[in-house]
Amino acid sequence: MVQTKTSYGRCAKVFAAVIFAVVICMGFFDFSKANAASSGFYVSGTSICDANGNAFVMRGVNIAHAWYSDKTEESIRGAADLGANTVRIVLSNGAQYSKTSSSEVQNIINMCKSNNVVCILEVHDATGSDNTYDLDRCVDYWIEMKNVLSGSEKYVIVNIANEWYGSWNGSPWAEGYKSAIQKLRNAGISNMLMVDSAGWGQYPDSIKDYGRSVFNADPDKNTVFSIHMYEYAGGTSSAVKSNIDNALGIGVPVVIGEFGAQHSNGDVDEASIMSYCTQKNVGYLGWSWKGNNSDLSYLDIANSWDGSSLSSWGNTLFNGTNGIKSTSKTCSVYSGSSGSGSSSSGSSGSSGTTTDQYGGVWGLDGTYCIKSVHSGKYLDVYYGKADNGTNIQQHSKNGTDAQKFKLVSDGNGYYTIFTAASGYRSCLDVYNWSRENGANINQWEYHGGDCQKFQFVKIGDAYAIKTKITDCYSCLDVYNWSTADGGNIAQWEYWGGNCQLWYLEPVSESSSSGSSSSGSESSGDSYTSLFWGESSAGAWQQAASVMTSKNGGSFNAADIRSNGYFYVEYSGTQNQVEFILQSWSGGAEWAKVQPSETGTANGHYYAKYSYDNCKAAFGSSDFSGKLDQIHAGAANSGITVYSVCYCYY
Repeated sequence: MVQTKTSYGRCAKVFAAVIFAVVICMGFFDFSKANAASSGFYVSGTSICDANGNAFVMRGVNIAHAWYSDKTEESIRGAADLGANTVRIVLSNGAQYSKTSSSEVQNIINMCKSNNVVCILEVHDATGSDNTYDLDRCVDYWIEMKNVLSGSEKYVIVNIANEWYGSWNGSPWAEGYKSAIQKLRNAGISNMLMVDSAGWGQYPDSIKDYGRSVFNADPDKNTVFSIHMYEYAGGTSSAVKSNIDNALGIGVPVVIGEFGAQHSNGDVDEASIMSYCTQKNVGYLGWSWKGNNSDLSYLDIANSWDGSSLSSWGNTLFNGTNGIKSTSKTCSVYSGSSGSGSSSSGSSGSSGTTTDQYGGVWGLDGTYCIKSVHSGKYLDVYYGKADNGTNIQQHSKNGTDAQKFKLVSDGNGYYTIFTAASGYRSCLDVYNWSRENGANINQWEYHGGDCQKFQFVKIGDAYAIKTKITDCYSCLDVYNWSTADGGNIAQWEYWGGNCQLWYLEPVSESSSSGSSSSGSESSGDSYTSLFWGESSAGAWQQAASVMTSKNGGSFNAADIRSNGYFYVEYSGTQNQVEFILQSWSGGAEWAKVQPSETGTANGHYYAKYSYDNCKAAFGSSDFSGKLDQIHAGAANSGITVYSVCYCYY
């Protein structure tokens, strides 16, 4: 958005014992993890992940520090109090407006951290310019701010230049940004970078046609794109959806960096923007908090700098359907929650997975039920048949071999997905070696071809299951967004919808110990299920209680061993689950065990309790003689427990 203090212008996301030297999925979609992943925000597929490895979806506002510097702190606090998790701050390099000093930038970052909001910093002076000189001056400004930016990667994203390149032409826009990004990285700027589309931010085809080349120019593979949705890019529902879909189609995150309810040359479909962003897990930032001139005062979100009074547009943005209050979640670098990141699978609740440089997860070998994020139904072999060509579909959970799949790594970043229905002789297969959209997924006897190899790319708590036959361009997809039993599973180019994302739920598979037809044997942690289902409890109550076999129960405490751990999966408030070992046979009467690991899995929270922690709390290693009952309950707020297992290596 163009603004002076008195006038606005036009707003036109290695588990191996050895390191494998491999090159995989180097085609159009090379979902690369950013080099900065351990210290700040990074790209994972079409998701933005924070330093804890959790997907982060922006919900926030733009704040015009460059023109109202004395109101910045009050504005940030007001937006945060209303639920914003992100603020985009207008700065100046001195080319058009008063230069924002390094001390000011540091203060702004501190203000954002104090209010638990993510800080996007942008230079506004090159707005609408087609001149690379103006872009270079923005780059020079960021290099000048390097000492301030260093160490801020967890909290700060650098939006290189607001709406640079006003013409509706993607090629020179791309060339300018390729050079800018490389210059920033060569200078040691390691923050996530954000790039506005051409055409005053309103020409998203620049992202669709040239965005991948811009992304690939970043050696850190840590650049995201921004569309400014006003009357051209966001005027109608169809425009909103096609522009977001096209941008996500290059396999990189996109954010709606600016939008309003109306604009100079026409109406804006703000309801569709907020709705479709919510559906697609895309961030959005409303323009702007306060300070627009009289001609554009309808773009003011707040009537007062502290946000105690909102305009009609502000009320829609914060309180409307799919608005900030109902969809915003505080970034986990502030909330303290820990995600799976690159050191844990998260979805399986087991440690030992790593993510390679192309986004594929290693260390998932094991047997799973595979659940659709979209429908909640499970990958299923039609009627549990063992025949070649049997269709793969989705179906409600039934616990049969038709829904058990064994992942076996080839050591090069791909997995074969063997089917229990075939006795693990056959596997998932892209029919007829097809690379086309809509190609059917069936079961076929294992032969080791590329049509039977898949890459698992971590997207939040779930996975996109990419097909090697398409160079990882496409993935397993619930065809036509079906929610029905029997809904077909096909291959479709990846665009990041929930119909293309899957949870992995580990299953006990004692019958799968024989060698697969690949000639290799790999398995995940074996486990015994103590409780499986859904049980809720209020504060200080028990959601799941299991007697040991010495008291007629199902769990044999003699199975507890030094290389094992208990695992609890639950929802509610993180770290509010209590795991208790109870004894009336000489052990601790009511032993609360401290977790050895916590995180997120399958859209829930999980906690692990190691052997050493159990022994310390129980006061004895004689579990078989003294342990009588096991409980998973709530601390001081209610929870729902879905699974209590005992796992061992």
